[in-house]
Amino acid sequence: MRVVATFHQPSSVVSSARCSLTADQEFLVVGKTNRIEVFSLQADGLRKECSLEIWGRVVAVKALPVGDTSKILVLTDHPDPRLIVLGYTTDGEGRPSLVSKHYVELHDRYARPAEFVTDVLVHSSGRIAVVNCYTGKLKLIKFREGKKPEVMDVSIPELYIVALTFLQTESDSYALGILHFNHQRQLQLLSRDIDLDNYEISPTPSVTIRSCILPSSTFPETESPPLLVPVPPYASPEAEDDEYDDEEDSRRSHRGGVLVLGGRKILFIEHESREQQEVKRGKQRRVSERLSSGDSKQMLKAKEKEKERDARKAKPRLRVNWPWSEITACCPVDPDGRRFLIGDTYGRLTMLAFTDPPSLLVVPLGSTSPATSLTYLTSQVLFVGSHFGEPQLLRVSPTPVSDVDADTLPVPKGVATVEPAALSAGSSAAKGKGRADRDWDMEAREAREGKDGKVVSTKGSYVEAVDRWENVAPIVDAAMADLEGSGQPQIITCSGGRNSGSLKVIRTGADFQERAVVEGLANVTNIWAIRSRFEDTVDSHIIASTLEETYVFRFDSAESITRLDPSTDGLLASVPTLAIKNIPRRTTAGGKSAYVDSSLVVQVTPQKLRLVEYDKALGLFSLVSEGWDAQKEGRSIVAADLNASQVVLGLGRGRLALYNLSDSRQFQLLKHRDFADATYGPLEIAAVSCAPFDPTKNYATMIAVSFWGTNRVALLSLNTAETYLSTLCEVGVPSLPRSLLLHNFGASRSRKEPDFRPHLLAGLADGSVVSFGIREKEGALAEQKQFSLGTAPVSFTTCVVDGRKAVLASGSRASVMYWDRQRLNQSPVMLKEPVVAASINSSAYPSCLVLGTPSSLLIGNVRGVDKMQIKTVPLGLENPRRISHHAQFKAFIIACTRTTPPRIGDAEDMISSLKVLDDTTFNPLASFACEPGEEITATLALSGGDEHPSPCSICIGTVEFQVDEREPSAGRIILFSLDTSAGSAPTLRMLASRDVGGCVYQLVNIRGMIAAAVNTSVILFKTETINDSTLQLRKVSEWNHNYIVTSLVCKGRTLVVGDAISSVSVLSLDNNGQLQCKARDYAPVWPVAVETIGNGGVIGANSDCNLFTFARSSDRTTLERDGSYHIGDVVNKFIPGGLGSADLTNNLLESKLVFFTSAGRIGVVFEMSDDISLHMTALQRNMAKHIIGPGNTFHPKWRAPANSRGHTDAEAAFGFLDGDFLEHYLSVPDPHKFLAGDNEAERISIPGPQIQDVLEKLQSLH
Repeated sequence: MRVVATFHQPSSVVSSARCSLTADQEFLVVGKTNRIEVFSLQADGLRKECSLEIWGRVVAVKALPVGDTSKILVLTDHPDPRLIVLGYTTDGEGRPSLVSKHYVELHDRYARPAEFVTDVLVHSSGRIAVVNCYTGKLKLIKFREGKKPEVMDVSIPELYIVALTFLQTESDSYALGILHFNHQRQLQLLSRDIDLDNYEISPTPSVTIRSCILPSSTFPETESPPLLVPVPPYASPEAEDDEYDDEEDSRRSHRGGVLVLGGRKILFIEHESREQQEVKRGKQRRVSERLSSGDSKQMLKAKEKEKERDARKAKPRLRVNWPWSEITACCPVDPDGRRFLIGDTYGRLTMLAFTDPPSLLVVPLGSTSPATSLTYLTSQVLFVGSHFGEPQLLRVSPTPVSDVDADTLPVPKGVATVEPAALSAGSSAAKGKGRADRDWDMEAREAREGKDGKVVSTKGSYVEAVDRWENVAPIVDAAMADLEGSGQPQIITCSGGRNSGSLKVIRTGADFQERAVVEGLANVTNIWAIRSRFEDTVDSHIIASTLEETYVFRFDSAESITRLDPSTDGLLASVPTLAIKNIPRRTTAGGKSAYVDSSLVVQVTPQKLRLVEYDKALGLFSLVSEGWDAQKEGRSIVAADLNASQVVLGLGRGRLALYNLSDSRQFQLLKHRDFADATYGPLEIAAVSCAPFDPTKNYATMIAVSFWGTNRVALLSLNTAETYLSTLCEVGVPSLPRSLLLHNFGASRSRKEPDFRPHLLAGLADGSVVSFGIREKEGALAEQKQFSLGTAPVSFTTCVVDGRKAVLASGSRASVMYWDRQRLNQSPVMLKEPVVAASINSSAYPSCLVLGTPSSLLIGNVRGVDKMQIKTVPLGLENPRRISHHAQFKAFIIACTRTTPPRIGDAEDMISSLKVLDDTTFNPLASFACEPGEEITATLALSGGDEHPSPCSICIGTVEFQVDEREPSAGRIILFSLDTSAGSAPTLRMLASRDVGGCVYQLVNIRGMIAAAVNTSVILFKTETINDSTLQLRKVSEWNHNYIVTSLVCKGRTLVVGDAISSVSVLSLDNNGQLQCKARDYAPVWPVAVETIGNGGVIGANSDCNLFTFARSSDRTTLERDGSYHIGDVVNKFIPGGLGSADLTNNLLESKLVFFTSAGRIGVVFEMSDDISLHMTALQRNMAKHIIGPGNTFHPKWRAPANSRGHTDAEAAFGFLDGDFLEHYLSVPDPHKFLAGDNEAERISIPGPQIQDVLEKLQSLH
């Protein structure tokens, strides 16, 4: 059974809205493709309050006014269109959440989905909403306080609607502005009235706006549909001046209307006057009478009159040139509709303003991410939601904030602009002339009325980023590589688009920020930080030990760390140190012992237990007492640990001894015990720990000890007055325990308090970490967990990361262990060859770690233990489309396309290029530019070490675009070498080029030969050398049995072919170099990505957002489908492997694939063992009966395979489990109810702790 889990949630923003969810607070609601996030508006920015997962693809989020507050309307997309009403609430502890209040099911199996726009409109009164999701049909929804929404289907003659909006009408009437393509493919604007009482839309166009045709020269067909923006009526304050007559008053005001955005000009279409509306109603009545008269001549005349009116060209009240690209978002700034913010597809942000007298003014503001939504918040602060770039919180400044000498936005030639200084002068001149002269000709009158607006030419950027959020969407390609040699692969994605193209380097776990390096110190085995005095909060020295000697370093400043001369220092430096620590001085007064501050330090070496004191004036340590000499007893010290008052020594021949410091500064033996075994004799001690669980105490109540040979760990009690150390419990571990740590991960100090989390950690010699929860009352170890950090022995150090208590475990790799979500978690840290570590807190390096590597000491901070680390490599207009990693060249091969932002209606100028980037610094190494009209469509890294070796090289596939070509007929396969001559920059040298008759959709390496997916064929090429110098690509074999091959993957001698129109085929390479079809599927599944999985299996994703799997039988030529699952997103790429290190896998779960989607989701497909998968299937079934999604969405239906007509009741998801859904088991208050089921047949037989352990392992792997 396969399990699908999410590593990175979709990050693309599809919609946003500002609303008042409570009476005294404003909120921003952000809609992403699978969830809703709520932020409160604070003085210092946005604060995230809560989020809610939506089982459906979110396409729109709107505020629904309800009195003084609002609710949230969420519209989901096909195949499950549903309108969900969400409310904002808080629990008894003040924790906010979103709850589903109502829902409206919009699905219609027999209707055709809307072609251009799926959206919901909410009237400002909050009484009605209109949903457009099907062709020729609108959903009219009426809201009443405290009642379920009433919904009614209403037919509409306009089939191809591209934009809708509510018009600003009188309070007791409702009208829709509609922009659509008519039967002649003309863009027509009209309006229709809504009869709310009868749930109808007027059969004849409304008289609110005159129906008109928008010219194609102004509104050419574009990828983004036009927008309609309602504008309320406006009366100029100066219109009441007695100096103006009624005609002048009308010129200085307007009756409201609608802005039409998305063309080469912005048009303002004004509402008709009352007189004009009455005249139009009369004409409509007369036309209706003629049509119903029965007189054919009258009917024909009426129809011709209607056609004549419908064909009228638009006569806007105001217009202004739009110099940039397609408009994708707009939002009002003022409630009176005088200013609007507009964003285009390349991130150009402008302000559109109505002036007085009426005119339109376009003011450039600056560049942002390409906007999918704009939401004005308050005080010149704006939220920009984006699919192609990072969502941003921006502040719009009245003056330039950067680039003051550069144009704010480039304005194309041919678009007239005005300087800002000319605006006030022009306004004054127009005003004075208006008073002097009232009788102009038409041209002068249009100029006077300001019908043609102005574009302002400004300098500098007027926007500054206040905050930004990571967005990796859309992911069009990806690669995985271990760039740092840490054993954990990193993900590199081709993300972004338009003006925000980028590479995203993604990995899970904590981030280590290096701040200082101490070079030349090799083979460190242990590190400690000590202070000048016990009660100091700042560390002053670092002690580092190797196997032969000890080094002492003093912090002088942030730039200076001094090594102390061992000949003048009191610390013993000629031998290794086993433990060292500051301790207080013990005093006795009135028969009671007390501990006071001191400068005493205890040093433990293999021979001695020594006491030294730090002299701050001299900056040196001096010997106080030789302490205790182990050699006098014929033993050596093999392990040691210290706390403020106790010294625990592991001595040779199996003795464990507990010492403390007397008032006379002498070490005295308190307890001891000799460990022996009947078979092995004395048990040699491997490690000890005596760390107190309560950090305010100077002593521990138990000791942990481990032994060589037996692989056992024992807990010993210190609570008795006897000198014998009694055993509380003992447990075996898989390998030799080389290090131990007793640690309390909670904030409480005793077991009587709720957040008391005592644990025993054991670092094993094989690189594993084993943790046990300590049940102090019973004196037992429980909740055993294990994970691996490679193959080197593991050591521990306590630290504080992001304000929480944690433990850094270091071996071959490093990991931070911390308590969260009621369990112990671990987060890998990307460090190369860490050996040991210590926590330090100096004035120069507060709350840092010092790490010992094989060659140096590193000082730095660990950040983000529960976060994903994302590094952005910005490429701007260079949009990455394909990526491959070349391990031999230590480089990434990136295929990019660059499109110069065009004005609407102008031809796009696109250039494709190949970039080679260093895989560590991401600096450019070399590049190659394609011919005009040619685009790189595939990349491949050839290592040169295969059965039929091609040279170590870079291979690309291209396509050449021809005008009016239905199918590509030209393309190339090109082979490059990266020449890295000493002393010169690397260059790309073309080795070979081969013309192919079509588009090269994919390239793979099969046994050193190049398999190319070209149009309908799979072609095999082999490199050959001619005349000992010239390289050529020779065609070896071709397989042509498809419609269009867009996906191609290789495993061994097998190729999996994905036909975008049909299905999947499996080919095999025979010994003669020919391709043979071994199996195929004949049902149309329309795959967009495929990959091999398991033993001969195939996994794929299709355009309906489903995952599917096929099994291959050795005796059949037909692929058998053995899995189907709706993921709700389009998967563009599969990569074999997992996100964690190979040794993090276990017998229950194995990472098989990582997948990437257009919305920014990164997910993992696991293979779950058969002995647990049946129980997990039953658990998912039981959970689905109790956990219902927002809008009454049921989990089985949500995950059932879907097509354009919706989910079918005849087929359920099979072969897959929803890992994200199963992990809810770990967070619900009473998960045991899911184990019982509703009857005996549904009861799950395995115990709850075992299920919890499986799900925790699943959660730790993604």
